[in-house]
Amino acid sequence: MKAAPVVLTIHAVDARGEEGVTADAATFAELLCRPVHVVTSLLLVGASGGASLEALSPALVARQLETLSGDLRPSAARTGILTDAAQVAEIAALLAARVAGPVVVAPVARVAGNRITDDATIEASRKLLFPIADVVLVRAGDLGVVIGERPQDLEGMLRAAAAVRALGARAALVAGGAFLGRMLDVLDDGGRTSIFDASRIAAPRVAGLAGAHAAALTAFLAR
Repeated sequence: MKAAPVVLTIHAVDARGEEGVTADAATFAELLCRPVHVVTSLLLVGASGGASLEALSPALVARQLETLSGDLRPSAARTGILTDAAQVAEIAALLAARVAGPVVVAPVARVAGNRITDDATIEASRKLLFPIADVVLVRAGDLGVVIGERPQDLEGMLRAAAAVRALGARAALVAGGAFLGRMLDVLDDGGRTSIFDASRIAAPRVAGLAGAHAAALTAFLAR
């Protein structure tokens, strides 16, 4: 029997389990992958919606990275919440040295409506992580932070996906654009575009949906 592929998530710990390594591990396991993780920080989201982020020390992050060898060498990896530009540089070096397969970069700028990632961290991600990514997945609502423009229609999403890919990734996926009762995702894969269009469903907020999307994409690429 073929061993399950090892899939790495580099992300925060969320005490509520809605984001971060716990949620990613559940998605990886459901898709028949073996989850491993590097914890970057502790994410705290209050009952009233406020969010705060506490970074782990660089030494502790580095010690986690050192364990990823032998039978734990990942077949694919995804990044989530990173805390500062120095941590981004450290993670970029890890991915180049220790991950043999696809890399999904999914920057998280906001949690529960609160900005948690500063401009320097986003800029470091653009310079160091986007160029080594097989796919950069950006939530449509975060495009204003990531590229400085938030699209207002499908044409804007197509331009945004092209702009993200132009930063060096092989492909860019802009997810969750809501226009005129539709939900749109746009994939720009090496200049070839695909549009995923569905009716918007009137339902309560589904916690962790964007993170599950990134984790599932990474698991399927690993497989």
